[in-house]
Amino acid sequence: MKKSLAFIILNVTLIFTGKSFASYPEFFGASYSTTAIGNQATLDANDPSNNYYVPAILGFSDRVNILLGATSTATTFKKMSNIVVANNTNSSTASTTGNVDNNYAKFYGGGLHFALPIGYQHLGTLGISVFLPIGNLMETNSGNPFLPEYVMYHSRYKRTSIYLNFARKWSDDFAWSIGTLVGFQASAEVKSNLSLNGAAYGSWAQARSKVAPSLGIITSFVKKINQAKFYFTYQQEMKSNLHAIVSGEINNPSLALFESGIDSMIFYDPHTFRIGTSLATEATELFAGLEYQLWSGYKPPTIYITKTGGVIVPSSNYEHIKVRNTINPRIGIKINLTDRWATSAGLGYRMTPLDGNFSGSGNSIDTDTYILSTGLQYRIVIWSKDVNLGTSLEYHSLVEKHVTKSTGQEDGSAGNKIGAGGYDISGHVIAASLGIKFNF
Repeated sequence: MKKSLAFIILNVTLIFTGKSFASYPEFFGASYSTTAIGNQATLDANDPSNNYYVPAILGFSDRVNILLGATSTATTFKKMSNIVVANNTNSSTASTTGNVDNNYAKFYGGGLHFALPIGYQHLGTLGISVFLPIGNLMETNSGNPFLPEYVMYHSRYKRTSIYLNFARKWSDDFAWSIGTLVGFQASAEVKSNLSLNGAAYGSWAQARSKVAPSLGIITSFVKKINQAKFYFTYQQEMKSNLHAIVSGEINNPSLALFESGIDSMIFYDPHTFRIGTSLATEATELFAGLEYQLWSGYKPPTIYITKTGGVIVPSSNYEHIKVRNTINPRIGIKINLTDRWATSAGLGYRMTPLDGNFSGSGNSIDTDTYILSTGLQYRIVIWSKDVNLGTSLEYHSLVEKHVTKSTGQEDGSAGNKIGAGGYDISGHVIAASLGIKFNF
């Protein structure tokens, strides 16, 4: 009976929560133009997707700039064969072996970037960037709470995210910006009365939920020196949490009461510091950037059930991850082949925020990643207005790491941990994008 109640609570919770993740551009770039040079700012004042990386650059433009894009992302991870998938800490049966396929669904997303000059004498520029799954506002997936999970990829980027900024040119060679990223805090309360077969009356339930916005600060600065540009950006940490209360009874006949709290960190964006530069020549632009992220506030996306009354057994928390701050370098180049055609390429390296060899308890896994990207752009003129068409392709190669679990079960008793038998963290990700940019 207790297992049945826990199953009821978990399914109710899935209505409101999913895997913990950050926004799509953090991993795969804000647009075809920024992805093509290694996921960093192009420092083009008329490229509105810079609103994500360094919004201050938009202050140098007096045009209305719009960029529309679509993306597709596919992950391929190595199968984990003949590892322990159940033991006494998550099952009433003895240690069981099996396979973990790690087949995650493809993702299709879209992006909109809009830069609008404000005021008759150009008081500044309003920048708006929206990223969202195509056909949905959000896709969630709680994942398996016990088996190895690539927590940065399963559902990390399948949500709507919004960035709002105001940029202003202070002088001909200096601009600044202030803005926000939008998160949320969610709460829910569910009450139920469940009747069994043969009862005189049916089951009933009532539920209420609330989603409140939360805001994080974004600020940036840009300095021009001859043919070079230098920038700094700070983006505040954003935590989006879920708290839910689920209570009720199995009645008629009366069997049990349950009341539990459910908590999860749904989304997490780290404190992020960006510095970068670009250098333009007659036919070539060179780019370099460095991103420093603070991950001390990160928690795994596991759903935790606490007992506040009744017969429910609370969750066992066996995962104690180690996190580290990360440094992510990028370099890129753009070559103007003609006055209409341009091609780009980029290299990047992403450090994983998860530290250690994953030999202990827990299912969250990740590893460092090498990034290779390229792209192609074509400029046309329609009614004396510039229209740019572009596409990009990006390849992520995960640094292979072998995991060997330490002896003993998660609770310290004799036996094998989940994942025992050993497995490799290995795989790659391919992200493709295309888009169109208008300048008015």
